[in-house]
Amino acid sequence: MKTQGQAPLWEALLNYRQQGLNSWHTPGHKDGAYTLPLWRDFLGAALALDLTEVPGLDNLACPGGAIAAAQERAARFYGAARTFFLVNGASAGLMAVILATCRPGDEVLLPRYAHRAVFNGLILSGARPVYLATEWLASPGLPLGVAPESLAGTLREHPGARLLLLVHPTYEGVVPRSEELIALAHAHGVAVLADAAHGAHFGLAPGLPPSPLDLGADFVVQSSHKTLAALTQAAMLHLREEAAAARVASALNLLQTTSPSYLLLASLDTARLLAEERGRQDWGLTVARATAARARLDRAGLPPLAMADVTGPAASGLDVTRLLLPTAPLGRRGTEVAATLRRTGQEVELAGEDYIVVIITPGDGEEKIEALVTALLALPRSDSRQPAALAPAPPVRIPETALTPREAWLAPRRELPLEEATGKIAAELIAPCPPGLALTVPGEVLTPEVLERLRDLRGPSGRVLVVDG
Repeated sequence: MKTQGQAPLWEALLNYRQQGLNSWHTPGHKDGAYTLPLWRDFLGAALALDLTEVPGLDNLACPGGAIAAAQERAARFYGAARTFFLVNGASAGLMAVILATCRPGDEVLLPRYAHRAVFNGLILSGARPVYLATEWLASPGLPLGVAPESLAGTLREHPGARLLLLVHPTYEGVVPRSEELIALAHAHGVAVLADAAHGAHFGLAPGLPPSPLDLGADFVVQSSHKTLAALTQAAMLHLREEAAAARVASALNLLQTTSPSYLLLASLDTARLLAEERGRQDWGLTVARATAARARLDRAGLPPLAMADVTGPAASGLDVTRLLLPTAPLGRRGTEVAATLRRTGQEVELAGEDYIVVIITPGDGEEKIEALVTALLALPRSDSRQPAALAPAPPVRIPETALTPREAWLAPRRELPLEEATGKIAAELIAPCPPGLALTVPGEVLTPEVLERLRDLRGPSGRVLVVDG
């Protein structure tokens, strides 16, 4: 069961177990002996690998042994100067980079559809957001990204900006013009953090978009669990240069648990090994299978979102293994289509008002993909469609900012009915998903337009948190 040092942490766990030591330490379930029998029967030997920082297994907060070796192998494979394993998801990596690079009042350039962890990073650091104009695909309503020309203008207007946040790719698989955006930021002395949560597989095979690390991003966060073989919650943070490593490590120690799961850590080690040994082969086959499925659906009148639909001033392409299927040809809402598919045994990744999203990875064989395509082709079609509760549309105008997100979050707050909130300062982040776009951010003045959208979301009796005073 050895990997000859190719997965150092996984091998260290196995070697430790082979010593047969009695546990007089945490965790309290004692190798699974004290667990619900059905739970123990189901998880089996995995419980014996749920270990803690015993001799030989290193310490994530200050690694110098097996964890350090596993992270070094990951860095070499991905082309990073330094890689950190994350057990609090990609969110911890995003927040850590913002904490490590920004101080109160520093400006961070970002699109409004950034992940909520980015806004949490602003709260923790005290940095100020500067929002980038976003190109949109009208139907279905999807963000396409930021045009380099638009970023250039923002950089001129904000010469002191510290960090640019890129989303590479979006939740829907749209890939921005990252190479141009990164070059522009670097030309102005601005560091680049790429949220590649949904692109951990990028760069592994022809037909996939490039990794933002290969395009020059300074910091890249990837959710290894989303498309690779790691366990849920396991992620990685890659640094292009070593210079910021100490500050990033310090920030991660503020954010991550002091009792990391060795199952999560080992899953990152083995997921990297699998990608290193079989990534090109497995993902090449996956690209071919996804492309074939796309062609069949297109011929049947259910065309998935394609590269030609998105390529333009802001987007450079699409992840073909992520199928976004507009449901207008079916005359149904995306949520209705998802419910119908579930009854046939198919569970989708995301259901919006006008589309669904399906993810294909090497874990999906031909038979499974065939079952999905068959179910999609068998969906009933309707000439009529009920009006959407929330029509897809570009975002509302960005409200006036009265406080930084941190100032608003720390201020006294109270809950108000929506009809009494006009002109008040928001104390909560509201980012309905899909598309995950921030409707309001802590510190922004609530406008009638924003509150009208909130009524659609929360109903006429809805309430909102505001700064008190």
